[in-house]
Amino acid sequence: MTEESARYYAKALARSMGVSFYAVRSREGRFLGLQIPSDDCEILAKVTPPGSLHDGRQFRSEKAKRAA
Repeated sequence: MTEESARYYAKALARSMGVSFYAVRSREGRFLGLQIPSDDCEILAKVTPPGSLHDGRQFRSEKAKRAA
């Protein structure tokens, strides 16, 4: 995977899962998108999900109310 791909996947995962992801370079030189990087990785970028945690909770509770 290229560095650009790792950044893309970290961004896509952060958006879809609603948690922060990191684009990293491993000790072996591989580029990865990870939720929890190990201590021996070089962090290239941190991608946070759009909006705040509170916004996400509010959206989920509104969705649950509509389903009930």
